[in-house]
Amino acid sequence: MKIVVGMSGGVDSAVSAYLLKQMGYEVVGVHFKMENDTFFSKYDLKHKVCCSPDDTIDAMKSAKKIGIDLHIIDLKDRFRDEIIKKFIRDYNDGVTPNPCAWCNRKMKFYALEKIAKEIGANGWATGHYAIAKNGKLFMASDQKKDQSYFLALVKNILLKNLILPVGELLKPQVRSIAASNDLIVATKPDSQDVCFIPDGDLGAFFRSEGVDVKTGPVVTKDGEYIGDHSGYQLYAIGQRKGVGIASGERMYVIKVEPENNTVIVGTKADLLKTKAVFKDLNLMDEFSNFFDCECKVRSTAPLVRCTVNLSQNTVEFSEPVIPVPGQIIAFYKNKQLIGGAVISKEGQV
Repeated sequence: MKIVVGMSGGVDSAVSAYLLKQMGYEVVGVHFKMENDTFFSKYDLKHKVCCSPDDTIDAMKSAKKIGIDLHIIDLKDRFRDEIIKKFIRDYNDGVTPNPCAWCNRKMKFYALEKIAKEIGANGWATGHYAIAKNGKLFMASDQKKDQSYFLALVKNILLKNLILPVGELLKPQVRSIAASNDLIVATKPDSQDVCFIPDGDLGAFFRSEGVDVKTGPVVTKDGEYIGDHSGYQLYAIGQRKGVGIASGERMYVIKVEPENNTVIVGTKADLLKTKAVFKDLNLMDEFSNFFDCECKVRSTAPLVRCTVNLSQNTVEFSEPVIPVPGQIIAFYKNKQLIGGAVISKEGQV
């Protein structure tokens, strides 16, 4: 059987390709270029970033060592239209997007399926830490590395022929396999932050994209002025670090108002909610208008029991959580990922 493997240039996808070849598959590697190399010249690169020239070289070296062909696919224009522009729009609207989840839905899995069909492959694979069985997704064995949350928006049709070779392995096992087979990426650090903002400087990125980032007032929920912010686009609901406001208690961003360039702060108690509104629902099976399950409101959050109301696009939590507009809410049943949605701007009820 022929399998297309997405190779990012990291250790997880390289080991995935190696394991599939060891299983007897005919493996074809693909590496997606999401950005022009000249884009990165604007930054002083001190660490590796997704889809950088270094990642492309590492993917090529890994493929050669494994003994498979690697095709480099140019997705720059689609990535800019589908991911970067949406990222900028969302921040301008005062919400905090999750570009990785949207990239999986709109870019990686879409492209893998398309390429697989073009070359007559039987399926596709990635290095994500999740378990794929019979077209269904489950949480990874390595709970610390589980990435099922980021797959919550992937369409069900793209899961039917998906293989996730490292989903039942622990990260140290993956690195050990890479090291014992002399893969150059064995000790390569995991990617961090947003791949198209390599130095993590959100302000510099927005300014380079022509976004109007300007100072404005920081106020309490009662409207009391307590200082200035550096640009509302640089703040996310739930953020505490970097708010820069001296106070007798810990202050968190509880709301962002783009229309008047205002950031509103409050206490953690102001953030905790037992109900949220969602949009862009993606279910991987059929459910009644009301159903009970578990959910995560961020990738590192614990699972929380909840009730989903499809007729009203709401979810009620069994305990208070912090639902951040723009972020993903992933739904689970017995560790099976059953779908996901985006917490709407009106999401905190």
